[in-house]
Amino acid sequence: MKTQLTKKMEHALVADALKKGKHPALEVQYWHSESIGASTYRPIGQVEYIDAVVEEDGMFSCMELKVSMKDLHSKAAQSFVGNKNYLVCPLEMAKEIKARKDSWLEDHPTVGIIGWDEKKTFKVVKRCKVKYLLPENDWMYLAKGMILSLSKEMKGTWK
Repeated sequence: MKTQLTKKMEHALVADALKKGKHPALEVQYWHSESIGASTYRPIGQVEYIDAVVEEDGMFSCMELKVSMKDLHSKAAQSFVGNKNYLVCPLEMAKEIKARKDSWLEDHPTVGIIGWDEKKTFKVVKRCKVKYLLPENDWMYLAKGMILSLSKEMKGTWK
């Protein structure tokens, strides 16, 4: 169940991405996959949901949204499969993670951190390491997940 703070952060993140000409989607389905030859892949394992994905010029930014340290350290899956990967959290929490050198940083050294001021502004607190080339299957399943997410939004709009 999403908290009101999470919903506010999602709304602000989508508004920010749209204002910048990017293409955001929430609750994006992602399937781990394996090659079965001839550039063909099949899903393996369970589907995961990436909290937010923002596409710009064929590059995907995958974002995990967390609103508390307890939420950050829960057993919930955190999928970082994009070209750019970020943890998005309230700004004070972002500063605390970095200042205390939280164990999460060791487990996710290539993931950046974006802090949210709980209004409309986002600030990069830690830069991510960019993967310029994604495996074809990751790119394909991120694109498919975004299409499904956006289609779900459209269905809600048209009812």
